[in-house]
Amino acid sequence: MADVRPFPALRYRDSAGGLGDLVAPPYDVISPEEREALLARSPHNAVRLELPDPPYEAVGQVIADWQTIGVLGRPERPGLVAWTQTFVLDGDRMERKTLLATVKLEPYSARVVRPHERTHSGPKEDRLRLYRAVRTHISPVFGLYPDTTAAGWASANLGDRAPDATFTSDHGAVENRIWWVDDPAALDGIAQTLADKWILIADGHHRYETALAYQAEQRAADPDDLAEHAYDFVLMGLTALEDPGLVVLPTHRVLAKWPKGAGSRLHARPVADLAELLAALHSAPLDAPALGLVRPDGFALLTGTLTVDATPGERLDVAVLEREVLIPDLGDDQAALAQREALWYTKDPHEAVREVTSGKAAAAIIIRPLPKDAVAAVSDAGQTMPQKSTYFYPKLSTGVAFHSLVDAAD
Repeated sequence: MADVRPFPALRYRDSAGGLGDLVAPPYDVISPEEREALLARSPHNAVRLELPDPPYEAVGQVIADWQTIGVLGRPERPGLVAWTQTFVLDGDRMERKTLLATVKLEPYSARVVRPHERTHSGPKEDRLRLYRAVRTHISPVFGLYPDTTAAGWASANLGDRAPDATFTSDHGAVENRIWWVDDPAALDGIAQTLADKWILIADGHHRYETALAYQAEQRAADPDDLAEHAYDFVLMGLTALEDPGLVVLPTHRVLAKWPKGAGSRLHARPVADLAELLAALHSAPLDAPALGLVRPDGFALLTGTLTVDATPGERLDVAVLEREVLIPDLGDDQAALAQREALWYTKDPHEAVREVTSGKAAAAIIIRPLPKDAVAAVSDAGQTMPQKSTYFYPKLSTGVAFHSLVDAAD
């Protein structure tokens, strides 16, 4: 099903400097201050491509210039990247394994590559402008595939080989190790192992859909060209759903208004503080909805019931929040509320509380972590979740490898 291939990656040359000074977070989590800090590390930092300051059309020349002066180059033969990210979460040391390759683009209707979250037009229009200008996939999509035996990663056959590069990300909290894999036997093994898999997009829905839009534009420009081209593939990091290091963290909702009587469709049980609220959420049954409510006058655990025939998507806490609170009490879904800045997000429950106690917000909703199998179940049912339903930690850094949308021979 999935067509996973090695590619003639554009990669930083050693002359560009250490990879830690060259990589960047994904564009949508970079503040203006962080962008300046990244550029201060190196004028060749990937943020210059991922989040350009001048018009996108002007940045289109940058990648060509970097290749001319030897900052970027292609390998002698196609390959892919094996990538581990090691971090500590709740006192436990964890390691996530990812293969960075190209995947043939497929429409969602083919069920080979599957979405799990809703998307909106704004980010896709922005990324399409960038693709047209730089003709390169700068930041990878993050995809998950079923692999109970970890055969995909094992096929890379790294053994005790030392990594080709290392760097830290997330302000030093994540240790990254990188290997370039171009052994034909290893590449064939990876491709064969993943050939019967489907891929669930964990992060990067807008990037994937933009890649489809760019492909459609290129095909429309020359409808008689039936050959396979670089733009028929998307840059994607692939991690097994069963990987012990795959972590799904919650994203909490902060609300500018909380009308009188809001949330009354759910049962509210007062709790003393955030610690007790988090403990109550942790111990709440997974087969029934549970949300944490923070208001200026205190904390409460909100619980409810589900119908027997509730679908996987309808069972999600974030779906219950939208269905039982936001739409009936605040008048809109999460996306619309966020669009008009009546709702915003944070990954830190303590920050959510501070927003309320400081008077910046009227309420906050604390979300419990989503089980990995729930993500797959929603996708299997052909459904999608509200935006920001999941936060896969850590993010894949931008700059480990780029995928040119121009054929290598051109």
